[in-house]
Amino acid sequence: MPKIITPLTAAQVKNAKPKDRLYKLADGGGLALWVKPNGSKVWRFSFNGENGKPQTLTLGAYPLFSLVQAREWRDEQKRKLALGQNIKRVKVRTAYTLEKIAREWHGKWRKDMAEKYTVQVMRNFERYIFPVIGNRDIRQIKTIDVVECLRIMEQRGIADSLRKTKNSLNLVFSYAVGSGLIEYNPVLQIGKQVFEKPKNQHMAALPPSELPLLIDFLEQRNGFANPTNRLKITPTTRLAIYWLLLTMTRVQETALARWDEIDEKSGQWIIPAERKKERREHIVPLSTAMKLILQQARELNVNGVYLFESYNYRSHINREAPRMAMQRAGLKTTAHGLRSLARTYLREELNIDNDVAEKLLAHSLGTKTQTAYNRSELLKERGEALEKWGNVILTMMGNSQQE
Repeated sequence: MPKIITPLTAAQVKNAKPKDRLYKLADGGGLALWVKPNGSKVWRFSFNGENGKPQTLTLGAYPLFSLVQAREWRDEQKRKLALGQNIKRVKVRTAYTLEKIAREWHGKWRKDMAEKYTVQVMRNFERYIFPVIGNRDIRQIKTIDVVECLRIMEQRGIADSLRKTKNSLNLVFSYAVGSGLIEYNPVLQIGKQVFEKPKNQHMAALPPSELPLLIDFLEQRNGFANPTNRLKITPTTRLAIYWLLLTMTRVQETALARWDEIDEKSGQWIIPAERKKERREHIVPLSTAMKLILQQARELNVNGVYLFESYNYRSHINREAPRMAMQRAGLKTTAHGLRSLARTYLREELNIDNDVAEKLLAHSLGTKTQTAYNRSELLKERGEALEKWGNVILTMMGNSQQE
């Protein structure tokens, strides 16, 4: 009497653990999940060929193919056998193209990353990788194939994008290895020396000695008094630049700052993890100067959602507005450069401890484990540093009519 096979469940497939030797979990009808010692899982269909000898056809790896998909594929192969077709000739290579695997990886990876970064990664794939090797079977892609794609980016002088794309491709191929599709990751063979080392390009930033000039522009005084249209600055943009300077945050964090993130009771601006590049919640202690900016922002925007809203009051301020305003005034800095200016001033003029300054920039200290256990580390010291920094700005704001 033939052995009755109990069909697998999705949980059994998902939770199947590797053993010292290759083993299989039968689902019935010739379909089985083979579990390798390295933890990868592969669907295979066993059947009798034209000569009556047992043969095996491989579908692909789990979870790339689910239990339901594997059963549908098995049933399709059985129908073809019944029609007398030689299913050994059936190809499923389209499921293994680099583009297919990359998009599957991206769909899972992006859930834990900043949206802006994930969009950039896929855009680079679509622009430089997919047109060249996107339709290639991932199992056939060699190291030289990846290098040739990245060479295009090197020739265009986009070193930072090249580095990020190479790192992302490394994750894609590692995902393919873990899924049992390939045996090795070709990107691991690409060392740093393969591409020309890029020159360091720092964001333009004002030196501390030119901080008074920036404040004069924001206050529209001295050389910026009675400004022409080119040198005028809108009230919202003015406050946003002050906020960037005082909080030492990134421009996208300031542009998207919401009133419901301001905790007046605790005196903190709490930036949620999903809006941080580091994917960690960041706390900014509110200084006296910041509270003044908040008061002025609320007077401009009584019922708004964002601290700094656009003219139509339907969205936040344009992220480019601060940079464009300072650029029109002839100030050689970017919005991001204000972070550098603030950090330099804190270290050189206010003698703020380096660890405190790094924490104000939301930079990690120590290992990831240490960081996880010290989310509020140096919060008191950061608050004191921001108060001192804010007092410097308030003093300069009050120094009107001085040449």
